[in-house]
Amino acid sequence: MKEENFYSNKLTSFLLLLISLIFVISGIFLGDKLIDFEENIFKSVILVLGFLLFSFGIILSILLLTRKKPLLTITNSQIIVHNVLTSSKTIQIDNIKSFFIVNNYHRGIKTNRQIFIELKKPTERYTKTWYYKFLNKISKPIANSQYSIQTDFLNIKQQKLLELLNKKVKNAV
Repeated sequence: MKEENFYSNKLTSFLLLLISLIFVISGIFLGDKLIDFEENIFKSVILVLGFLLFSFGIILSILLLTRKKPLLTITNSQIIVHNVLTSSKTIQIDNIKSFFIVNNYHRGIKTNRQIFIELKKPTERYTKTWYYKFLNKISKPIANSQYSIQTDFLNIKQQKLLELLNKKVKNAV
C-alpha cells in the first residue's frame, strides 16, 4: 500500500509569521496611542481584535514551522487529513463521490483555497444536524461535502493534488 504524505509549506508559514510579527510588534508599540476606549470604542475594539488575530497567526505559524508530521496522508484506501489544532479525520476512498475546488477571493487575491470532498454517504451524526438539512435543501453536493482539505499550507499545488485525488478515486472504483 503506497502512502503519500504532504507536509506544511515552510515558506508560506514563515511569511505568515513575518507578517503577524510586524503587526503585533506595531500594536505593542503604538497601542497606547491608537487604543482609547473613552474616545472611540469601536475603533479600539477592532484594533484589539486585530491584535488577537495576528497573535494567533504567530502561534499557528510557529506550529506549522516546527511540525514534523504530515498535514495530509493519501493511501490507496483512505485519505487522512491531519489538522494542526484538532484531531485527524479519516475518509475512506470508496465513500468518496467527487471533489470540487472552492477558492475565496478578496479584491482579486486568493485568500483561501480548499478542496471539498463530496461523500456518497455522510456520517449519521452529520446528517442529523440542522446545518446538513439546510444545505441539503440548497444543494446536495454541498450538503454531502462533510470534509475539506485546506491547501493553503500544503507543499503541493492545488490542481496537482486534485488530479492525484481523482486518480485515487478512479483506481478504487
